[in-house]
Amino acid sequence: MGAMDNDQNGCEVSPPVGGWGLSSVQARILEGVAAGFSSGRLSRELHLSSKTIDYHVRVMSDKLQAPNRVSLVSRAFVLQILRTDSWPPRIACETVD
Repeated sequence: MGAMDNDQNGCEVSPPVGGWGLSSVQARILEGVAAGFSSGRLSRELHLSSKTIDYHVRVMSDKLQAPNRVSLVSRAFVLQILRTDSWPPRIACETVD
C-alpha cells in the first residue's frame, strides 16, 4: 500500500500516526472534544464515566504529544485524523481500528 491509497469504501488510507490507530470509542471522544463538548457531556452521550473520557483524552494527548485539548484537536487536524470538510468534526475513516 502506498502513502495514500484508497480502501474499498473510497476512503484515503494512510499509515496510522506512529503505528497507532483510534478505537471507535476514542474516535467518538475526539470528535466530541473537537466540537467543544465537556467530559461531562461526552460521558452522558457515550454512557461512559467522566474518568473514562478523561483517560482516553489523556491517552490520545500523550500519543500525539499534545499538552491540552486544544493542542490535541489541532494536532488531529494537522495529522489528518480529523477531516477538514465537515462540521461537526468527523474522524477520517482510515484512522479507526
